[in-house]
This record gives sequence, structure tokens and C-alpha cells, in this order.
Amino acid sequence: MDNSYKTKNILFIILGISVILILVVIFSFIMFFKHQKNNVNEVIKNSVVTMNYKTSTADFKLANLTPMSNEVGKALRTEGSYFDFAVSSQLDEDSSVQYEIALIKDSESTISDNDVVIYLEKQNSGSYAKVDDPKIFTPSKKKTSLGSPAKSMVVDKVTLSSEKVVNYRLRMWIREGAVVDPSGVYSVKVKVFGQAN
Repeated sequence: MDNSYKTKNILFIILGISVILILVVIFSFIMFFKHQKNNVNEVIKNSVVTMNYKTSTADFKLANLTPMSNEVGKALRTEGSYFDFAVSSQLDEDSSVQYEIALIKDSESTISDNDVVIYLEKQNSGSYAKVDDPKIFTPSKKKTSLGSPAKSMVVDKVTLSSEKVVNYRLRMWIREGAVVDPSGVYSVKVKVFGQAN
């Protein structure tokens, strides 16, 4: 009787440990795949604009605080020196959507907007081309008609009349000649705003 009691206890302990291990593995897989791709859906009347990030967040933090020329900044290729994302649309028949990409400065940022250069590229036929020339971060004074908040910077405005995926690459750097605190921080959140036409 004593032996069968010990055997049952050992069996229950092994079964309990097995269940816990299985739950830990399942939870780990869920967390891993959840952070692989972060989709932000913005429902715009009957159409949907989706922003997909290649990282787990929509935040882009300035990594290199060395001042540089626009030519050097536009060619940055090291990890952390650019931020890739995509905007896709799902449209109802006979509709179009207008969207804009806005950069919202993080409140923890300590570097002046006047010292930060923004450069956005859009993928065309497999390679990236500039959307506009490099610009100093210039916050808007008021909310835009498409919904970008005051103090954000709109870097692209697009009208789509068909379902499409648009790939973007954003770069930021410290402008040439700027003097910044080496412990300074500058970070923006990349967001999409829009409306159906």
C-alpha cells in the first residue's frame, strides 16, 4: 500500500511538472510571435489603412549623436540608424483613401528639434527613393485635417485609389555643426492618419 501511494505521488508530481513546462513553452511562443510584427490598424470609414513595423514598436530613437552632413546621413545603413515600416490599404469599391505619415516627438526627448534632420524614402521598383529632401524636424502648430496632432511633423501625404502596400525607410541624424549633449535623447513615434474619400 505504501509503495503504490509513493508511485501515485511521483506520477502526479511528474504530470504537474510536465503541464507547467508545456504552458511555459506555449506562452513563450505566443510572446515571441506577438512581438515579431506589430500591426496598427486605423479604420477610416469603410476603408482600412494598416501600418506594419519591422520592429516591435512604432518608436524610432536617434542612436548616433554625432553631427553629420546630409549626404552622410542619407547613406546611413547600420542597424538602428534607420526605421523601416509599411503602409497598406484595403479599400471598398469606388473609394479612395488619403493618408499622411506623422512623426510625434517623445516627451522624454532632450535634444532640440532644430538639431534633428528627418529624411524619408519610399520603395519604388525594389529600391528606395527620396520622398523629399532632408528637413529639420518642424512640428505643426495645429491638428491637420487628416488627424495628425499638433506638434507632430507630417513627412508624407498620399492618396490611394487601389489596394496597395507602400514600404518606407525613415532616417534621423544630428545636423552638421550642431552641438548636442552626448547624453541627450531624441525619439519619435511613427503614426499614420487618414480618411476615406
